[in-house]
Amino acid sequence: MVKAKLNLLVPVDFKIFSLKAIEYALRLQQEINAKIHLLHVIESQSWWDDLFNSDELIRNAKKKLENLQKEQSLPDNTALKVLEGKAKNEITRYATEINARYIVMADNHPLASGSKRLGSTLSQVIMKARQPVISITNKEERIFKNIAVPLDLNRSSRMQLYNSVAMALNHNAKIHLISVLFGNNELKLKRITQKIEKYKKTYEENGVDHKVELLIKEENMAYKSLLNYCGKNEIDTILIMTHNESATFDNYLGAFAQHIINEATMPVVSINNASAQYWEKNLGDNKDRSLGIFSI
Repeated sequence: MVKAKLNLLVPVDFKIFSLKAIEYALRLQQEINAKIHLLHVIESQSWWDDLFNSDELIRNAKKKLENLQKEQSLPDNTALKVLEGKAKNEITRYATEINARYIVMADNHPLASGSKRLGSTLSQVIMKARQPVISITNKEERIFKNIAVPLDLNRSSRMQLYNSVAMALNHNAKIHLISVLFGNNELKLKRITQKIEKYKKTYEENGVDHKVELLIKEENMAYKSLLNYCGKNEIDTILIMTHNESATFDNYLGAFAQHIINEATMPVVSINNASAQYWEKNLGDNKDRSLGIFSI
């Protein structure tokens, strides 16, 4: 039985960094039988509107999308869409309209230093999207083979656990569960060990290939230890929850999430409280599986 095509949304601004997102989406769509949607959003600017009318701007943007499709050898069925409005609003709205499996976006500042900040559009989409957002920095040849899942004592982790199981099942991926513990704190070690055991039990019950790494450090930031591990162990994806599950509003990115998205050399899949619900409704061939999710 042939699976129904999924949808991948790739917002482009015609800058060179957009090409990385297109290249990644092209490889991903071949693995999951997906249809690519290229989207360009024209944001109104009064000085620009004085020079061109709306119809002309849309025609020019559509022509650029057609050229991108040819230059990047995208499939004939690639959807080309031009919208007007605020980029963050139109991207998230259109992603919901087409029920996108992922929104794939490029980091427009990959050469900046570690203190750089995310572009406003990318950060806003990550906070507001109802679908997982994959942020791309560098070219990545492997797609969802080894997924790193950071485990944080300070966060509720039910949604992260559910999403990691669902992604592993849907992509036949191996999960690397990673926690960073500083110093010789027996209480924290006991708590993190208990949480790790619950994750391991859930992975085992659902047939998920996994590996556990507890990194005990005397110094260094937790995100740096995580990124160092990922760089040395062929991790091709990092899955992060951008918000605490108890948060009422997804209106900011925590420092840990910002550092990971900013500085990771591999794609980062960001899920907020809204997009964390995505897999529950879209488990595909694995929807008949009963996930043993713990309240942790």
